[in-house]
Order: sequence, then C-alpha cells, then structure tokens
Amino acid sequence: MSRDTGKGPARRPRPLDRARVGWPRPLRELKGLLYEMYLAAGAPSLDEIAATVAADDDLPGAPSRDTVRRIICDSVQPPHQADAVSVMVALARRAAADEQEMAARVRRLWIETGMARGAGRPIGDFDGQLVVDDLEVHPALDTGAARDRLGVLPAYIERKFDASLRSVVDAAASGRSGIAVLVGGSSTGKTRALWEAVRPLTGKGAWRLWHPIYPTRPDAVLAELDDVAPHTVVWLNEAQNYLGADSGGEQVAAGLRNLLNDPARAPVLVLATLWSPHWDALTTRGAHAQAAELLDGHKIDVPEAFTSADLAAVAHAADTDPRLAEAAECARDGQITQYLAGVPFLMDRYRAAPPATRALVHAAMDARRLGAGPHIPLAWLAEAAPSYLSDTEWAQTHDDWLQTALAYGTAPAKGIPGIFVPVKTRASRGQRTRAAPRPAAGQSIQAAHEPRYQLADYLDQHGRRVRADQIPPVDFWTAAAVHAHGGNLTALGYAAWTRGLYRDAAQLYKRATAQGDAQAAIRLVEALHALHPRDDQAANWAAAHIALHQPSDAARLLGALRAAGAHQVAAALARRAVADCTLDNPVAVSRLLKELREAGAEDETVVLLGRDPASHVAVDYPYNVHWLVEEFLMAAAHEQIDALAERAIAQCSFRPPIGVIKLMDALLRAGADEQALALAKRAASHMALYDSSAVRRLLRELQDAGAHEQAAVLANRADAYAALRPSAASSSEAGVNEPPSARTEPDLRDPAQLAMQLMSFRGAGEKEHALASAEQHVPLADLGNPRAVARLLGVLLTAGMEDQVAVLLDRDPAVHVTLDEPVGVADLLEELRKAEARQQAAALAKRAAAHTADTALADPWVAARLLKALERAGAHQQAAVLAERAAAHASLEAMWAVALLQRELLKTGARKQSAALVERLTAAGRFEVFIASGDRRERYRFGREPDGTPAPRWTWEDLE
Repeated sequence: MSRDTGKGPARRPRPLDRARVGWPRPLRELKGLLYEMYLAAGAPSLDEIAATVAADDDLPGAPSRDTVRRIICDSVQPPHQADAVSVMVALARRAAADEQEMAARVRRLWIETGMARGAGRPIGDFDGQLVVDDLEVHPALDTGAARDRLGVLPAYIERKFDASLRSVVDAAASGRSGIAVLVGGSSTGKTRALWEAVRPLTGKGAWRLWHPIYPTRPDAVLAELDDVAPHTVVWLNEAQNYLGADSGGEQVAAGLRNLLNDPARAPVLVLATLWSPHWDALTTRGAHAQAAELLDGHKIDVPEAFTSADLAAVAHAADTDPRLAEAAECARDGQITQYLAGVPFLMDRYRAAPPATRALVHAAMDARRLGAGPHIPLAWLAEAAPSYLSDTEWAQTHDDWLQTALAYGTAPAKGIPGIFVPVKTRASRGQRTRAAPRPAAGQSIQAAHEPRYQLADYLDQHGRRVRADQIPPVDFWTAAAVHAHGGNLTALGYAAWTRGLYRDAAQLYKRATAQGDAQAAIRLVEALHALHPRDDQAANWAAAHIALHQPSDAARLLGALRAAGAHQVAAALARRAVADCTLDNPVAVSRLLKELREAGAEDETVVLLGRDPASHVAVDYPYNVHWLVEEFLMAAAHEQIDALAERAIAQCSFRPPIGVIKLMDALLRAGADEQALALAKRAASHMALYDSSAVRRLLRELQDAGAHEQAAVLANRADAYAALRPSAASSSEAGVNEPPSARTEPDLRDPAQLAMQLMSFRGAGEKEHALASAEQHVPLADLGNPRAVARLLGVLLTAGMEDQVAVLLDRDPAVHVTLDEPVGVADLLEELRKAEARQQAAALAKRAAAHTADTALADPWVAARLLKALERAGAHQQAAVLAERAAAHASLEAMWAVALLQRELLKTGARKQSAALVERLTAAGRFEVFIASGDRRERYRFGREPDGTPAPRWTWEDLE
C-alpha cells in the first residue's frame, strides 16, 4: 500500500457518500443517477452546486446547500421535484451531459417513487378464505356446517414450537429482518402456524404480505424482489419450489439473502415451510450453496403429533368448535392437524380407488418425486397412466376411463378437496403489478391453457416414501418429454440419467435445450459426448439454441464444448457470447473471462474487455468484485481494474467483512495500492464488525499505511462493538469449576448420570468416592436404556471396577434393555464384547435381529452400526438376518449412509443383500453404483430400459 507521508497540496473535501436506498426501486435508480452524475461532474462542492442553480433563473427549484446534500445523499425521496431536477441539471451541465434528458429521467423517477406501493398486499386484507386460497393453508374438514357458523379455519391451538416462531416475528416487528423455516411432514400445521404468527402484524404498522406465485414461483420472486418494501412478509410455502428449482433457485436464494442483509430495506420477514427431506437436500452445500446459506440456522421443527398438553388444549377448545371435537375423538396417535386436513379420508379414498384412478395417482406421485412442479398437465398423466395398469386392468377399462378416473379423484369429502385438485388458469393475484396472463418460461401458449392438476399434499409425501424404489414405465418418460413444463425438463432429465435411462434423459435434455435451458445444454453435450465421442450434433444443437445473455451460462457451456472436443463450435459460441452477454454480474463476467483465458481465446477476451465491463457490473458486494479484479489482472486489463476499484470504493456495501479483505488483497496483487488504501479507509467507518479476524487484518493494513486516523476510527468502533457482546465469563454456567461434591445431586438411578458422576470423581482424583458410589448405585441402576447401560458398563471397565462389572452383568441387562434405540443396542453389544460377556451378547444379538423395528432399520447409518456390532460380537447368524431386513428397508435418501451400509454388508459377507441394495439404489438415482461391478459398464453402455434390461444402441438421430 502507499503511505500517507508529509503535507501535500491542499485537497478538495472528500466526495459525498452515496445514498443507501433499498426500496423503492425508482428511488434507488433516482439516487444512483444523481450520484453517477455527481461523480461525472467532478464531485463539486455543495456550495458550487447550489451557486450554479441560483445563477440560472430558468431552473424550477432553488435548493439550499443542505437541501442539495439531502437530494444527493439521503435515502428518502426529495420533497420537491423541482429541486431534484435543478440539482440534476446543474450536475449535467458541469459534466457536459444532455441536460434535458437527465431532467426528464429525474421527473419520471420522482413520480414513480411517489406511486410505489411495494409487492404483495396489506396483511389486513386477508380473511379466512383468502388464507386458504392464496396462502395455501389446508382447508379443514367441515363438521356440522361449522364453516358457515365459525369461519373457514378452526380455532388455533398453540404448541411449543410457536414460541420460537413468535420470537422471530416479534424481532421483525421491532425492526430487525429475519427468517424462519418450519420443517415437518405434510399436514402438520406448518402453514397455518405461519399465518397465526403474522396476524398480529396487522396492528403494528403498514405490514404487507407477498406470496409470489405467477408465472412460476422462482420467476415471480425474481421479477418483483426489487419491489419488496420494508415491513413486508415474504411467504414461501413449500420453499423447495422456490429454492430447489434448476432454473433460478440459486438466484432466488441469493436475492433473498441480499434482501435480509440490506439495512435500507429492513425490516422484512421471510417465512418458509419445508418437508424434512427437502430441508436436507437444500441445506447440503453443493448444488444449493446459496439456499444452504439462506436457511442454515433458521430451522424450527414442527412435530407430527400433539403432546398430552396440546391434546388437553384441543379438548378445551372442542366445546366451541365441533371440528376440534371430532378431531379430538377420532384422530390417532395425536395427529390432530392431519385429521383436520382430511388425511384419513384422503388415504381411504386412495386405497379404495379404482385401478385407473390409482394409475393416475402413481403417475402423479412419480412426476412430483422426480422433478415436476406441483401443477401437472393432464395430458402427461393421461398418456402415462395406461402403462401403470396390468393388461387385465387395461382391458377392463371403458372409453371414458379418464373422465371416470378423474371424477373419483377430484371428488371432495367432508369439505376437503379430493386426491386431485384442478388448477385454475390464473393471472397474478396479490401482486402489485397486474399483467395479462402469459405462458411461464419454457411453456407454450397452448400448454399454458391445458388442464393441469395438483396431487394432494399428503399423497405427494406418501408417494415419495412408498415409490422410492420404483422406476416409471417408458410411457411416463415419453409423455414427460412432450407435456412436462419446460422448467421441469432438466430436473426430469437428471432423474432419468441417474437411473440409467440415458436415452430418455437425452430426449428431455434436448427439449429443455430447445427452450433455452443452459444447464440442460451442458448435460446434453456431456451425455452424448460420453456415448458418441466423435458426434458433434449435440454440441451444434446446444450452440444453436442457447441464448447467451448470462455470462456464467456461456462460460459453463464453453467448458463443456471444449471438453467434448467441439472446438470449432466453442469458438463460434465464444464470439457470440462476448458480443451478447449482459455485464451486470461481476462473478459471471469473471467466469467467462476465465473460460476464454483457458481456451486461449485472446481475440474474444479483447472484445469483451472492449465493452467496458468495469463500468457496468454491480459493485454492491466486494466479495463478488474481487473475482473480477483477479481476472482483469490475468488479462493485464489495468485500466479496467482502476475503473472498477473507483466505483467499488464509492458504492460497495462493505458486507461481508471477508469480502472487503478479499477485494483489498486483489487490488494489492494488481498493484493498485492507492485504491486498496482508499478502500481500507472507507471500510474503517462502514465495514461490519462481526468478523474479528477481518477487523484485525484491516486495522493492521491501516496502521502499516500510516492511516492512523482511520485506524483509530476502526479501533473505537471495534471496542464499542465488543463491549456490547456478552463476555465468555458471564455466559459460562455456574458451578463449572466447582468440585464434584459441590454440584447438584444427579439422579443416580440413571446409568448415564451415574457414569458421568463416576468419571467426575475419578477425574478429580476421588477414586474412593467413585468406588463407594458404584457399590451403592450399580445394583439399583435402571436397565431400560441400552445406550445409558453401555456407557455405565464402559466406565466401569475403564476404571477397572471388575466387581461392579460383575454386579451389573449379573442383573442381565441384555434381557431388560429396550430395542427402540438400535444405536444404543449396538453400543451395548460392543461393551458386552469387551467384557467378554458372550452369552449376554448372544442373547441381545438374537433379540435385536428378531425384534428391531423395520422403521428403525430405515436409517441406513443405524442399520450399519447395528450390523457392525453384531458381526464384531460374533453373532453371524443374527447379522445375516438383520442384513436381509436392512437391505430391504433402508431409506435411500442419505447416500453417504447407504454407502456405509453397503460396505458393512460386504464386510459381513452378505453379498446377496448387498446386490439387492444396489438394485434399489438404481431406482433411487445411483445407477453408477450398479454399473461399477463386473461387466455391467459395458453391457449397459447405452443405459437401461425401465424394465431393467440393457438399452440397445441409440444415437442422436433416434431423438425426436
């Protein structure tokens, strides 16, 4: 960095700070336009601007010096349009810009700012029916015409999780943006709980609620996210439909993160619901990195069943609401919300459905679990359903089979919608902008008006469990390629490819590519190159159909084309990309520059740099900017670095702190020492302080540069911030450093607590106390919990208390422990093995193999732990029994756990069971595991058919 040394010539006052405007968008554009013109004019002083206005009698306003500052720097709308226009004209005159054009733009943006209302509608506009229709709260069964008398929604029963949700809402009401994600099964009351939590906001200011739906959920968010005003609830029911989408999901997540972190738009409240498998998928960093960052730490679990206290509250409220009275009497296992949502009636209808209706349901279940959105075209279901019927069942259908099946499937019961709900073609509702109905992205005008149906939520969830090991028939896939929504084709193609249905996957990718999906194009090129390395037809198709507006899409496709050896196609694509791509995203532009550099495309790099990306990219987030600085450095584009640095220093948000450090380091590597120091100086006053390592690094750079004034500012801010944080000492629990004898007396009938006490005594050197306690309490310890007993036995063995080990074993814990915690059983088997209690280990192994519930073995990690413990205990026969059950019942959702189970199966010699698990894995999307053994890779070179047979050779010409 350059250093501050000596007294130089007098300097002008530093430029004014840029206004930080979050909402509304026209005001943000107005303030941005004024500031850009202010910089273009040479950053004149406030007195100079005011004097220019005062000297021109033709200008409509007469702003004072302070008014000029507020017009440029404040985040609110200028009170008088004339003053804003006059300031703009004065600045445009000094910058030699078109005064009339600038004045017209200021007038337009000032008017649009005054008219802005924000996305969504006031929360007070929602009544019970609108909550059901627009917010997707499940309608409750109608008992005794209760809806007419008491309203659409039954009385709400608060549960324990509501307090956690309410704290997030209360914080938002107090001015702090936040997010809460309710995670639980279908029909557990998640969406209703969200509504009950936000209802009180109607009396706490002008809160609005925005439920983005049309034309697709991700498209709706991206279209209006900039119009979200402070005091807005963003409603993301079934958030996987927003965040998990192949097209736009990560953009949605990134946009929501920016919204929540923008103090100029606070407070906003993001409320979401997810099923547990969707939570697991979205919070596993990788394909959904932005979604994981958005959601992590904000989960609130919603239990499947009501507790005894909850049921008492239901019984109390049942006196005034017959719907609750019926649920209290008839619901099983405390599943009150499921009963109110009609789940028992729905499942009865499903189980009793005629074959044709059941075929439609299974096709819809498969569509949903394999990547389709909630609104499924009837034409797809109608073409797929016959192949779900046996020959006998199909022969018994009549010509009106589809109408008959739909009539059964859509029939309501007790006021609850049926198995299928027809989807109404709708324009936007609850949105600020009223647009004429139009097809969604990837959807033809004809398809937008074709009948579509939504499968009942609970059956959707049920299908994901019971059909996880099923591969749909050929007609399902061929119909999907023709009728599925364009935005779902890539996900469906990936589901087909990972199940070995290579030809169906290629067909789906080809259709998606024709509709402009860059991800599909990349997968299409990679797939066909793997099968036909010398055939460039897929590469040519991709290059011809993909619009290259997004630089990141262009970069990824260029990489795929180069890897496929389609160098001529890649070169032509590069020429198009650098001429056509947008330049607003610095990360995307950096990726394209990197790809061009690695491809040796020097001419295309020159063209792209000639479009001056430094003047066009967004510079809000320094972390994003630093990637572009790095690529500019690789391209020796030093003028671009200087221009980008100047804009970033003036306009960036200084969040997150690590981003400031990354940008500063990139500027230093580029030799832009002065810009790096200027960034550090501004960061001293503006950077967030929660990252202590970033603060220390910045402080060190400022001190090394001699910028002592800014270093002092940063140090004072950091000290004040640290003073507000609770100290480690105050947060520690009382009694941590007290001797064991001074602590609260534990319940020593609990083997786990007894084990902890014994360890504490021994750790403090009180071996006599430990022995006395063991002699007194081991004979009385409860033997129900296998993990607790295992822990006690392990402590006794480690301590060498052989007599007490014998006492514990004489009580025969292998017979008394429960089997509902298989991991605890595995732990106890291991400790019994160490104690050489072979008979007890054998007895426990026999019980575990015979009586451990299939539901427990559904967790492959649990099954693997228990299987390993049985084998180590020498219970080979019991291990074989358990292996067969585990291979048949293990859930296939967590692939790392499945891989662990498969290894244990092979270790125990259960090859047949391992093969059965591998067969199931194919249906779950792990075809690569299936073809990894023997000669399968060659036999299945072109994939497989849905019936499991190897697919015959096929080429590009076989695709439609």
